[in-house]
Amino acid sequence: MQSSGLKIAKVGEISLAYREAGQGDPVFFVHGIPTDYRAWDAQVGLFSANYHVIAYSRRLANPNHNREDYAGSTIENNSADLAGLIHELDVSPVHLVGHSYGGFAAAYCAATNPGLFHTLTLVEPAVSTILLTNRKSIPQLLSLLLRSPSTAMSAARFQRTSLDPSLAAFQHGDFDAALRLNLDGIMNRRGAFDQLPEAVQRMVKENEKTIGELTAEVPPFGKADASKISAPTLLVNGENSPKVLHSIVDRLAGAIPSAEVAVIRECAHFPHIENPAEFNSVVLGFLAKHG
Repeated sequence: MQSSGLKIAKVGEISLAYREAGQGDPVFFVHGIPTDYRAWDAQVGLFSANYHVIAYSRRLANPNHNREDYAGSTIENNSADLAGLIHELDVSPVHLVGHSYGGFAAAYCAATNPGLFHTLTLVEPAVSTILLTNRKSIPQLLSLLLRSPSTAMSAARFQRTSLDPSLAAFQHGDFDAALRLNLDGIMNRRGAFDQLPEAVQRMVKENEKTIGELTAEVPPFGKADASKISAPTLLVNGENSPKVLHSIVDRLAGAIPSAEVAVIRECAHFPHIENPAEFNSVVLGFLAKHG
């Protein structure tokens, strides 16, 4: 099926809208919260000159119409959706690029389905459990504080000023406040929504309810799990993103057998949107090296 230039794949009971372009080795793009397939608009055209590009919307993102079970949109079932879509399109092995919550799902999928992936690029992956298996555990937070005071302080600040109030606003049905609080935290600055380009503002507004995915329980994905990722892996941070997100990348880089790290300048949590020229150059170089 196709609608407004998009195709629709059925994966089990879930419908996934996706855009594809180009020919060659497949490159899958997995977006984070609160975006959709359009988060990769600055990549699709350029990458499709040499690759078969597939950018899809995860199960609860625009324009999908699946059951709105945000607490049930887990890392595990988003990983299963990804693997199912790859099988449905019969395109493995693929180069996989995942951002934020989608980056966590991508890492989980790569660890549990290694045969599906040629390379893995994780952009600001929200793999919080690589630092704390339980973010509400005081002993674990104290242990992190002893090991890395700056990381622990960044994590606590993010939870106190962004995550907890954002989820509280979501639970009260104030989705606009939930969106703005989330963006302030992940972009590491106040008024982040108002500083986004108009097209990006529209996209995140249309996906503001996906903030509710952050209420889902996450799997205890630690160093042992990350070590199961066999694909060459590029880990990407934005220069100005919160310290805790840089610490997640550092910890993953120490656990994944074949990993390298890149920092994209003059951007925060959305390097593929904020500085696409540098991001595209770095990722395309990585893919060419492992082609």
